[in-house]
Amino acid sequence: MEFRFEHAQSLYSVKAERDGESFRVRIGERVYLVELVRAAGGELVFRLGDQVLTAHIGRAGETLHLALGAQQFKLSLAKPSVRRKSAEGGSASLSASMHGQVVRVLVEEGEVVRRGQPLVLLEAMKMEIRVTAPHDGRVVRLLCSVGEVVQRAQPLLELAEL
Repeated sequence: MEFRFEHAQSLYSVKAERDGESFRVRIGERVYLVELVRAAGGELVFRLGDQVLTAHIGRAGETLHLALGAQQFKLSLAKPSVRRKSAEGGSASLSASMHGQVVRVLVEEGEVVRRGQPLVLLEAMKMEIRVTAPHDGRVVRLLCSVGEVVQRAQPLLELAEL
């Protein structure tokens, strides 16, 4: 999963990837190994080295609000990545940004979609992850179904440009 946030007039990228029972979190060029202790009701308790920290998380539309101690951050999901071009002219696969479970498929094969439209909803670490259309297009093929557990970079659907 990848987020972006601005702090002190600098733009940062935050990437979180599962690493066994922990998560490898990259913020800019720094990498942290984070162990999840508990996630429930907008509260995330985690271990960072020998410290146990609590973050409070809320969502407003596409923005995650995170409070960690006295610091507050606004994070926005990074644009979904297009992973591979298909043999069919102009279509590409949209892939999962991290390991999770498909909770809703919001489109059908053949459906015309608009840029930014939610296509698939994933759940990971008690958070909802929206896979949205990077451009106007037509859903060529669905490659996932509700209840399926998907891996990071696993193709979810093929989308042809209009």
